[in-house]
Amino acid sequence: MNEDPPMQTVELCAKRLLGDLRDYASREPVKAAAAAFGAGVMINLLPTRVLVASAAAVASALLRPALLSLGVIKSLELCCRKPAPETTP
Repeated sequence: MNEDPPMQTVELCAKRLLGDLRDYASREPVKAAAAAFGAGVMINLLPTRVLVASAAAVASALLRPALLSLGVIKSLELCCRKPAPETTP
């Protein structure tokens, strides 16, 4: 039988990655510091406008379908709502 391995959660993957990074930093501290410095310089060289524009583009691309689906769900709730039973005192 060909069984697929169980899917890993994001939390488990993040913990494993963080553990690997800690191990690497303890084994190769100079290389880890150089990599962190290089990443910081690259992020610092990028114009803020580019970072904000790309973040806004990603947010708007994800926000449109989310708002559309929430609107559809709300309209279905309004259309398919059962009337509340009337109680007489």
